[in-house]
Amino acid sequence: MALMPLLIPLGDLIGLTRQTTILAYQFGDGISNMIWFTYGTLLIFLNYGKVPLQKWYKFVWPLIVTLFVVAVFFLMLATKINYGPF
Repeated sequence: MALMPLLIPLGDLIGLTRQTTILAYQFGDGISNMIWFTYGTLLIFLNYGKVPLQKWYKFVWPLIVTLFVVAVFFLMLATKINYGPF
């Protein structure tokens, strides 16, 4: 929420709709929270399950790559169809 006053004008400047800019932010935030080790709840849940962080990285890496490819596809689609208010 705090970044939107910066990202929305930047997206407008490069020709993206506001909805596409927000979609890109949400994809990036959601995917990075699964691997970012300082994200508090990730470490708490891994500790409860007694899963080492390196084992989690090895397990989640294929999922991260797949989600990244899917996110890029949907962002390209959103840009192509000019996703936004109709």
